[in-house]
Amino acid sequence: MTTNSNCSALVDPKRFRPIQDLHTWSPDCMVAVDDSFELKNEFLFITDPIHLGQTKSASTDPSASYVQRRGLTVTHYGGKASCPVLWCNPYLLLPLSQSLEEKFLLPANSETLAEKISCHSGSLLFLPLANDIPRSLLERVHKVCTDKNGAKIQLAVGTYRVFYEQLEFPSGSQEELYRNIVAQKQ
Repeated sequence: MTTNSNCSALVDPKRFRPIQDLHTWSPDCMVAVDDSFELKNEFLFITDPIHLGQTKSASTDPSASYVQRRGLTVTHYGGKASCPVLWCNPYLLLPLSQSLEEKFLLPANSETLAEKISCHSGSLLFLPLANDIPRSLLERVHKVCTDKNGAKIQLAVGTYRVFYEQLEFPSGSQEELYRNIVAQKQ
């Protein structure tokens, strides 16, 4: 990746769109309805939820309950892909769009927080790792990170709102193939 001087080369808020509400597809799905997450001096874990097992549908499992209460799941983007996790204040970016070249411009004031997040199911989970996380879930998180199927990253304390960044797409193409995922610190 080459460098550029500011975040506008990486993220453009004019292209932000609300994330898909999973409840419009499945009203009884067991995921949070929110489009933001809050960090209170804890790590943020990002992974494809399939790496954690049945945490979206098991109603009596403490790990599932934790993910349902604290996690934010984003779907309806390009699907099976992998990308780095980038930070350029105030944006956390997962550059998933198929329109991006392998060596897109990376602003000089940006930081690569994780080299690669893999997504196989077309969904990504943003999960704050608070002190009350069930031990069994924490063990799964460590395994996912060890297997390089997710990453734990440290961000500043605060609330982050998640968006799609919708890039231009060729006529007749699926627009979701040309989306990045951005979390903006509020």
